[in-house]
Amino acid sequence: MRKYIQILIILLTLSACGQKEAEKKTPENVNEKPVESEQKTDSEKVEKWTDSNGNVFIEKGNEISIIPAKYNKTGKTYKVFIYNETSDGIGIISDLKIKPNESKVFNLKDTDTLKLENGVKFMFGETYGLEIEDKNSQVSGLGGKYLDIYKVPDDAEWAFVIVPIGDGDK
Repeated sequence: MRKYIQILIILLTLSACGQKEAEKKTPENVNEKPVESEQKTDSEKVEKWTDSNGNVFIEKGNEISIIPAKYNKTGKTYKVFIYNETSDGIGIISDLKIKPNESKVFNLKDTDTLKLENGVKFMFGETYGLEIEDKNSQVSGLGGKYLDIYKVPDDAEWAFVIVPIGDGDK
């Protein structure tokens, strides 16, 4: 039995002697690690702002992330001006078309979707107000002097022109 105890003591002594310096836990080593991680977080401070629309801006270092506010659908009606600058009429429903070089103003509720036969869709999304699905780049937004050129009514909240495929805003 004495032989086994002597062997056990020798093994414990050898294992303690073989331990590396970096692996030994001392109060100094334990306290150093949180200080290092605190220094990293101090250099990467996170700041947050919220704009008047409820969008949240998060700045971390030199990166800024934007978390959009959820759009609250109210059933409010908006006037959407659409001008057809293509050589073909654009169908909306069976008897309703926007002829070439003609415009229409649609009273669109924020719970509605307006789908044109050319594949363009005007809808109110979950995140932003009016959104446009335009897979073939056929829609251009109007603003500035173009509101006068296209004779957009003053009470229209949004104005767009339908152009040939590939000529729209990208």
